[in-house]
Amino acid sequence: MNVSEGHLTQQYLSDYLTVFDNIEESYDHLVLQNMFLYRMSVDGGFHARVVSSILSHEEDRGLLLSLLSDCETADAKTSLKEWLTASYAAADGKRKEVLACLLRSHISGTNKTAELFAESETGIPESLWRIKSRAAVIDKIKNSDMYFGSGRRPVWHAFPIDLAAAHLAGVPNLAADVIYDAVVCVAGAWFSTLSEDEMIVWLNMPRVTPEEWEKITRPLLDIADPKPAVSAADWLYSSGNYDAALDLYANITLAYAGSEAEKPAFEMMGEILTEFKDFDNAFECYKNAFLQSNKTDKYEVADGLKNLCIAGEDLGEDMQEYYARITRLAEELPTDKRCMLYLSFSAAMRKRRNYANEYRWIEEIVQTADCPEEIFSAAVNRLSEMNMYLDYSGNPDTEKLSAADSAVEAALAVEKGDFAYFGFDPVCALFWYNRAAKAAPELESRILPKLFSASVAAGLTAEAAGYARGVTALEAVIHAQDADEFAMAVNAVNKAVSASLSRGIESAAAVIYPAFLFLSEENRRKAAEQILSARSTRDDERSLVSLALGSVYLDLGMISAARSMLRAALRANPGSEIRSRILIELAWMEAEEGEYKQAVETFRLALKQNERFPAAWAGIAKASIRMGEFDAALEAAKEACILNPADDSYRHMKEALEIVCAEPKSLEADKLFCLPGAENTAYAAVLYAEASGKDVVSAWSASSVADVLAFRG
Repeated sequence: MNVSEGHLTQQYLSDYLTVFDNIEESYDHLVLQNMFLYRMSVDGGFHARVVSSILSHEEDRGLLLSLLSDCETADAKTSLKEWLTASYAAADGKRKEVLACLLRSHISGTNKTAELFAESETGIPESLWRIKSRAAVIDKIKNSDMYFGSGRRPVWHAFPIDLAAAHLAGVPNLAADVIYDAVVCVAGAWFSTLSEDEMIVWLNMPRVTPEEWEKITRPLLDIADPKPAVSAADWLYSSGNYDAALDLYANITLAYAGSEAEKPAFEMMGEILTEFKDFDNAFECYKNAFLQSNKTDKYEVADGLKNLCIAGEDLGEDMQEYYARITRLAEELPTDKRCMLYLSFSAAMRKRRNYANEYRWIEEIVQTADCPEEIFSAAVNRLSEMNMYLDYSGNPDTEKLSAADSAVEAALAVEKGDFAYFGFDPVCALFWYNRAAKAAPELESRILPKLFSASVAAGLTAEAAGYARGVTALEAVIHAQDADEFAMAVNAVNKAVSASLSRGIESAAAVIYPAFLFLSEENRRKAAEQILSARSTRDDERSLVSLALGSVYLDLGMISAARSMLRAALRANPGSEIRSRILIELAWMEAEEGEYKQAVETFRLALKQNERFPAAWAGIAKASIRMGEFDAALEAAKEACILNPADDSYRHMKEALEIVCAEPKSLEADKLFCLPGAENTAYAAVLYAEASGKDVVSAWSASSVADVLAFRG
């Protein structure tokens, strides 16, 4: 890799160009590299582990630090999209193709650059590349659903370990996204040199443990500036890694004693220890933080006393004297600071279900003249919420308020658990799921499958078995993990399928998939045969199960098996409604494989069963667009819009097709213009702009039919 060739150019292109150079040589290799880039973007522990490894090897370390130093000359104020668009305009050949894919991925908020590039190189739809990707790795990669089944977009993080690298390179003030790009560049180039077996070892690495976090973060403490260490501790806390965060905050108080970092570190330790119900040590931490307060800053003193008051109450102490002191201090504070203090008090009281005191502090805010609008609005909204739960005496009904707040906390905890799980940290996910179940026991049945999945992913067999007990679908997964319990797994799946059929095909597929994920391909086929043989042909039961199995096979990347299963579903002679559903699934599969003509025919067969099926008309429109048959596509899009006028994608196709049919331009650009999707719209505008000599850079911002028309010429 030639670092001197450029700055940001090398950062973003080296990793991808390395991946794409040998696209025909090894598809599996490409998939694994793309999975690596994905995990780098969503798994903070994995990212930190990679960067730590790079920094510990002289050659890799030198390359990264050199690249970071080169980045200092780049304009840190230039956004990634601005840089990509400018580079795209100046590039040619393969570089231009790669940049186009990067831009399309960036615009759509996804990490599908490899799939887009593969489509441009081979003509195979990127949707099929994703299915093929599953087939390539599903039996090699543990917990592959974290890579393929999240339904979440990759989330970019300003990982603190990257900041440490920037400090080591002598460029601590680089923009965080620039640092990240440089890190990924070097990491991607390094990963591309590994053998397939070595790649799989890396991708199968478990979460970073608290002990490993301690090793990774230790070098941060040797940097004179405490910001990287504080940033790392804050990141660990926000991601739910409380043990690792607590250790790092403690080390910060030692390594940076007397600095501005010491006081907030003690405060965060107090907060974490409170979460652990270690109230004695939490109080000591808040006391240490208070001792570091600037005694001339009345707000800082009042805020420190507030923490001590609350921690003291957690210990069962009478803190009225402290409250009186805080009240006196508050009266001397500027209005905005005083209201901030009151809001902080109210939040702490709410967390502890002390609604009488919460109400008191909120009323103080509302009654304060010239209260900042943001704080006033928050207080009024909460007051209105509390007034919905008053008892006959006009006081807050603690029981009802507590139930409402617990439901909110549970939902938030589930969300954090999902992010942790799909961030490759099942242990952290368990922490949040358990918290959700404790906050709202009535939601336990919904949270139980999440607890089970996280336990399985974390390798906690006994815990997983406990969650599975009495739930046939989950028991099936437990049995499927043991080759000697195949018969028991099939029996459990059979029972789960029978119980789920009344809730629809999706429910049946949802109970089959987790067990099949742990079976070999041969055993999946055997299990499917046994499941079907146990089904009656009456009431479309066998067709429904075949359809569910076909869906599962497709999710597992078994394309030919999925197609065979769907055809078997048709042979079971289902009723008209089920038949149309099966045909729709078959048609989409054919479209995903690039068999657009056959897909159109199959969609039309589905319409013979139910001509008022908007998805079938939309499918015909999309397949016809892919073939460049715009007149036929327009007629189909019109029908889809009539049946479902609220669907934005249908309206986009209809409007764009009307324009293309009236005045065709470039075939490739016209196809992209007519297909729904933000990345397609923007790329069509770019191709039109290039052809008409208009501004390509601004064309990447196109997001609607009207926007594209400005560049179409």
